[in-house]
Amino acid sequence: MLPDFSNRLNNLIKAMEETIAPAITSDNNFAKEQAALVIGHLKMLDQQWDSLYLYEKGSYDNMLALTKALISFAEGAEATTAAANSISALINSLSETLPLTVNAINNQTIALGSSVDQLINSAYKDGTDNFKSQLSTVMLDYNSCQSARERVWFKANNLDPDPSDLCSMEEMLM
Repeated sequence: MLPDFSNRLNNLIKAMEETIAPAITSDNNFAKEQAALVIGHLKMLDQQWDSLYLYEKGSYDNMLALTKALISFAEGAEATTAAANSISALINSLSETLPLTVNAINNQTIALGSSVDQLINSAYKDGTDNFKSQLSTVMLDYNSCQSARERVWFKANNLDPDPSDLCSMEEMLM
């Protein structure tokens, strides 16, 4: 029987803490810093791995909602129309059944994000003033939502300037 994922991560943490990090010479501050970074990330990964699919699915859902919102009011000349049509085609090509792997769903989020980038660039070439105005509002709303999710996801690193306003991981994943 193979050890579970958490057990494997904890064995890596133990190796770093008890064998590798202590072997670093006291004058090698950069190596000590990097070892501490590896240990910290491994500990965070151990806390996150079981929720990774739900996190990526939430990111995908947010990006898909953003793309749908943008194409619903996209107005402009040739470049904007072409970019909006490209997003529509991409959305129509997506399966109703989400991929079962984290990488596959992340790749879909990246593809949608790239199409949003193209639409934004096109909007500032030949989009209407109304579209550009709505674009700013929708993008700020999306960024507020997604950055709040990212802050919760990385809460364990204790670097957030105001962790008191963050929800729990479970609430964020709902």
